[in-house]
Amino acid sequence: MKSFAATAALCAALLIAAPAAQADDGDDNAFVLVNKSTVDAIQFFTKRKDGTWSKDWLKMPVKPATSRSLKFFEGDERCEVQTRIVFADASEFDSPVDYCGVTNLIVTDKNMFTQ
Repeated sequence: MKSFAATAALCAALLIAAPAAQADDGDDNAFVLVNKSTVDAIQFFTKRKDGTWSKDWLKMPVKPATSRSLKFFEGDERCEVQTRIVFADASEFDSPVDYCGVTNLIVTDKNMFTQ
């Protein structure tokens, strides 16, 4: 039983130490990526202020009909950010997104839009 408790404590600690891209409720830099497409979203990138692409925000795919909370790093207060989403079938979206006041970034098979 002690082994189970130790494993549970470790899992809880790992969840608390989630990456900076994970959203906190009520955070102005947070939004939810909602996959309403028929394909796994496998990569999510944003352009940095210096014009280079970020590292992939997704550690695991976002399956169809699921969502993932994401968060910009502290100090990044830009509204319009070039965003690239890649899907398992090699399709992708690459366009500017205005994140100010956004709760959801929704991707479908045909487009991406905010809500």
